[in-house]
Amino acid sequence: MKVEAVKAGGSVRVPYPPFDILVAWVDGVAFAIEDACNHAGASLAEGWLEASCVVCPMHGYVFDLKSGKLLRPKGLCGDQRTYRARVEGDEVVVYDDFVLTVG
Repeated sequence: MKVEAVKAGGSVRVPYPPFDILVAWVDGVAFAIEDACNHAGASLAEGWLEASCVVCPMHGYVFDLKSGKLLRPKGLCGDQRTYRARVEGDEVVVYDDFVLTVG
């Protein structure tokens, strides 16, 4: 997606079947995190950004955008999956580093 699309709103929900990813722009850095909150499945893209965190709109859970760690409230759900996001030219590119090993 274009950098300007993310910068304009601070965050954008991007389809990545079978789920969506939230791409956020904070202080000139792009972050990518799984969009559905691990607690109750709410879209984090419908929440809001606080510094380098995203707040879930349903119950106010706070996740660190860089690590995916649940910061508040502690221990009530798992951390969010994160993805590498980089700016390449005028686009934000999200990388899925998941590797499936069968054997």
